[in-house]
Amino acid sequence: MPTETEQENVFGTADGSTYSAVLSNAGGRLTVHSLLIDGHNVPVPHGEWTTREEAVKALQDYAKGDRQP
Repeated sequence: MPTETEQENVFGTADGSTYSAVLSNAGGRLTVHSLLIDGHNVPVPHGEWTTREEAVKALQDYAKGDRQP
């Protein structure tokens, strides 16, 4: 029987850039299904975190340019 996946829309600003993302929580791991920074789609192929705080910090780092996909 498949497990239910929880999704959350997250948005904010970081260093003058705006971002929005869809975080999915399945099996205790958070992944990004969609990330937009200043209206541009940004792929996050290896984005996986254990806590929401880690995931949101990573999204902010992507928006600031401190982290590359």
